[in-house]
Amino acid sequence: MRSFQWVSKGALAVAMAATLTACATSPGVDVPSSRPAELPRPPEPPVQPDAAVGTVQPVPQNSSIDSGLVSGAPITRSSINDPSHPLARRIIFFDYNSSAIGDDSITLLEQHARYLAQFRDVRVRLEGHTDERGSREFNIALGDNRSRSVARVLQLQGVDAGQFSTLSYGEEVPLDEGQGESAWRRNRRVELVYEGLN
Repeated sequence: MRSFQWVSKGALAVAMAATLTACATSPGVDVPSSRPAELPRPPEPPVQPDAAVGTVQPVPQNSSIDSGLVSGAPITRSSINDPSHPLARRIIFFDYNSSAIGDDSITLLEQHARYLAQFRDVRVRLEGHTDERGSREFNIALGDNRSRSVARVLQLQGVDAGQFSTLSYGEEVPLDEGQGESAWRRNRRVELVYEGLN
C-alpha cells in the first residue's frame, strides 16, 4: 500500500511538470517572466555649472567674510580696533551667582566667533570676574565657570580651541568700585581681551 502511494505521488509530480512545460511552450499562452520590467531612472540633480561641490575657497586675510556682516558692518582684520564697529563691545554680563549666558550676549559672541573663525591667527583671553559678595575661593571658581561658558559658545561657533584661553580674577579686578546692585551688576562679567590688539 505504501509503495502505491509513493508511486502515485511521484507520478502526480511528473504529470504536473509535464503539463506546465507544455503550457509554457504552447503558442498563445502568456506565462509571466521571472525577469522584472525595467524601472525608470531616478531623476538627476540639477547641474550648477560654476559650483564646485565640497570645496572651500580661502578668503584673503584682509578681506571681509563672505556675507560677513555684523549688524550691517563688514568684518575685516581691523574691525576689532574700530571703536565704532559692533565688535568693540567685548564684555559679557551675568546674573547674580550664575554662569548662564543670555540671548543678547549669545548674539554678541556669535559676532566675535565670526571674526575669530575668519582670522585664525588671532587669540583672545576670556577673563572671568565676579562681584565682591562670596568668599575668594567661591568667586575664583565662579569667574572660571563664566569664562568657560563663553569659551564653549565660541567653540560651538567654530573657533579653534587654540585661539582662546580662560582666566578668572574673581572679585579682584572690579569694573565699578561702588557698592550696591548697580556696581555689582557691572562687575559680574567676562571680558574678551584680544592679545596684541587691545
